[in-house]
Amino acid sequence: MVKDEQVDDLVQIRKPLLVLAGPGMGKTYALAYKINYLVKVEKICPDNITVISFTNEAATNMRKRISTKRHGNRIYVEQELQPSVICTMHKLSHRIIKDNYKKVGLKNRFKVLPTNNLREVLSADCAQIVGAKRKDAKQTIICRQKGKCEREDSLKCRICDEYKSLLRKFNYIDHDDQLFLACKLLKENGSVLGAEQQKIEHLLVDEYQDINYSQWELIKLLSGENPDKLFVVGDDYQSIYGFRGGDPKYIRNFAKDYAPNGIVRNLTENWRCPPNIFKGAFCMVQRYNGGYPDLLEKITFAEKSDVRIKLHTSDHHNLEANFIARTINKIGPSYDTLILVPSAHYSAPIKRELRKKFINFSCEFDIEDTDLYLICLLLRWLKEPTDNFNFRILIEEINKDENKDKREKALQHVSNCWNEIGERKTLYTRLKLVKNDALLTKSINVITELRKSQKKDAPEFISTILEKLHLWQDMSSFTKEIIAIVEEMRNLSISSRGCSVRILTMKKAKGLEADYVFIVGIENNILPYKGADEDKKKEDSRLLYVSMTRAKKELFLLHSKVRDRDITKVALAGRSEFIDAIPSSYIVEEP
Repeated sequence: MVKDEQVDDLVQIRKPLLVLAGPGMGKTYALAYKINYLVKVEKICPDNITVISFTNEAATNMRKRISTKRHGNRIYVEQELQPSVICTMHKLSHRIIKDNYKKVGLKNRFKVLPTNNLREVLSADCAQIVGAKRKDAKQTIICRQKGKCEREDSLKCRICDEYKSLLRKFNYIDHDDQLFLACKLLKENGSVLGAEQQKIEHLLVDEYQDINYSQWELIKLLSGENPDKLFVVGDDYQSIYGFRGGDPKYIRNFAKDYAPNGIVRNLTENWRCPPNIFKGAFCMVQRYNGGYPDLLEKITFAEKSDVRIKLHTSDHHNLEANFIARTINKIGPSYDTLILVPSAHYSAPIKRELRKKFINFSCEFDIEDTDLYLICLLLRWLKEPTDNFNFRILIEEINKDENKDKREKALQHVSNCWNEIGERKTLYTRLKLVKNDALLTKSINVITELRKSQKKDAPEFISTILEKLHLWQDMSSFTKEIIAIVEEMRNLSISSRGCSVRILTMKKAKGLEADYVFIVGIENNILPYKGADEDKKKEDSRLLYVSMTRAKKELFLLHSKVRDRDITKVALAGRSEFIDAIPSSYIVEEP
């Protein structure tokens, strides 16, 4: 892994420190090394160390890394010496709020909105409540994701106020609120801030490039006025969560934010990628994002292979899928393989070809795209009919394929009812009183019939569900969905035992690595996305950079001249301009 003498120097720095490290250069290792150093060398009490990760998976991975003896004493930490707090920013914020819920106007046992889909639906309802269109809620959602609340007399703020009021009415917050309210508590209550700062003698932060304003503010508050024990790792070229509000400007401003003592140091040894693969990816992302003009010359590589990036062009995506399956068949199951796709739609032809060659694989599956998801929502509501938010999603799903204008009109009635319901009157009972909307009346009547039919035996109840909800209009759609779900259950079983072939969306690639990596969809209008402005194009280049640098042995970039529109949703416009940003010395076009 990373040269220990280099990391030894970093962990002893007594100033706010940002460790910049590209893919495969040891960010996670440096963080784990810091934990080991604090508890074993400096004898810091583990309870006074807080480690913040970006995802739950990353937190779990960090715990596993310091619990494994494979690196000897370099990062291994005995269980009794491990920090008790290794968690996401949202989980830490939730704990702060839970300990002080009355101070932010919440009741005991408040809940967190479970899905982004529900957040979008309720925000759109609130847009209608204030007299706007449902689509106007989008700007409110974007603003909240960025994490910086600047009050103004605007539509997005009025929608936001209505949305927060609706959530509080039922003792809910959402994921953005976790950060907003934690910061509010710390800023407005000196005793709470002091208590939290006392708990956190050392603050360690992973993936600093992905934070938004609220997360930046929370770190500033927790690290205090003298943040010499702040240790963060990241890489602005790997900032790919702009769609969630993340912004690389915070990592780029680290030294200024923590002036005069803030320090930035680079790790420069790559332990994962062959040189040509990393250099090709780096040159591509640098062209779009700028910065670090001399860094590439300083990077050394543990892997000495001279293999180049392979660009493969197909006339049709079915031929591309066949190429992937044939190549993986030759590679064999003793090597790890990642197949990265822009979205789940791209995986169908690939899965078909892998099955033909009896190649086991694991693949993401979105249950919310199935008719079974609607049945699940119904059964959940029937079990707990006072759950207004679950009922609201049920209404949304039942009407999602209806005429847009009729649907907007029906949902206006739903939105209007929110102010009239409470603990004793549910959304369902209120909507039963609406008589002047045919679509809504039809939906409520269907749900009422299904509620009555739950007392029937199982076959009759299921038959009623199929009839009333018009699920699986033909045998083909039913067969396709059931096979997909059974296959997903099988894939989960295979994955738990270890599967050498994984199909994932590119946004899920961060933190992973594999011997062989195939990246699908290297076309204009896909990467970069159609109509991408300058900032979106920069982020798309960073997404490709992250995806490319998962490869430990070989990397295949796959360009297809034709893809069905039901897969891409857009018309292709030739091979991606990102390919032309890779110097020819690092890439070879295969026949």
